[in-house]
Amino acid sequence: MIAQKTFRELRVMALVYACLLLLLELPVILLWPEVYDDLKKSALLRNIGFDFLQRIGSGITDRSEDVAYRNWLAVMLYFRSVNLLGIAASVLLGTALFARERETQTMEFLLSRPVSRASILWQKFWPTAVCVTLPIFVMNTASIFVSRAIEMEAPFWPLQLANLHGCLFALMILAFTTFVSVKCRTQAHVAFWVGGIVVLQIGVYLVPRWRWSSLFRLSDFDWYGPILAGNVELPQMFLPTEGPANSLWTLLGAALFYYLAWRALRDLEP
Repeated sequence: MIAQKTFRELRVMALVYACLLLLLELPVILLWPEVYDDLKKSALLRNIGFDFLQRIGSGITDRSEDVAYRNWLAVMLYFRSVNLLGIAASVLLGTALFARERETQTMEFLLSRPVSRASILWQKFWPTAVCVTLPIFVMNTASIFVSRAIEMEAPFWPLQLANLHGCLFALMILAFTTFVSVKCRTQAHVAFWVGGIVVLQIGVYLVPRWRWSSLFRLSDFDWYGPILAGNVELPQMFLPTEGPANSLWTLLGAALFYYLAWRALRDLEP
């Protein structure tokens, strides 16, 4: 019942979120031939002061159009859209999970139901997780078919690996938002704290000396680019002995925040 109610409350927002992903995807793919010609003539990104933008510029202007296109997908579908809309969806959908129960004075009724608090958390979390992650897989996989309209190839398996990592990153943000939602008494407070921390992490990412400490280092072009290029396989995403294993750290982060949310809910006084 709790899971069904949660899904009913979120399904319209999830549909809008999916449509936004598609609307961001279509123009960047369909306009690629014109964009590629313009990018090859411009040295702006390659000469800009930020080192990660220089790497992006070099990637999307590669002499091989196939290589450049894969880097373009890494930037636009993942570094931009997943990080932007995936995080926004995680925060917006996760904010209300428990804080709204307090605002509507239904928290005591929720916690008095004949189910464990662990079950309550799970039945609220998993439908939200589906609403956050499923559109990423569906819409980004659709880029395979959209790419054919401009006679370009979007690689199926690398896309799925990138989708997997993007979903794990969004789940980490969702789990953190859920934890804060349990701790805070209003949705506005949840949005303030989570939004503030996300903005802080973005600011840290933009400082080269501090970038290593930003969560966004786990989900940037330097990770998605090699995945889309086919240079990262599934074991390398999760085995530290095989590489950075950013997907492993993201998964562990999601598990840690979910555990903290469970502990906070377990100790919560209605």
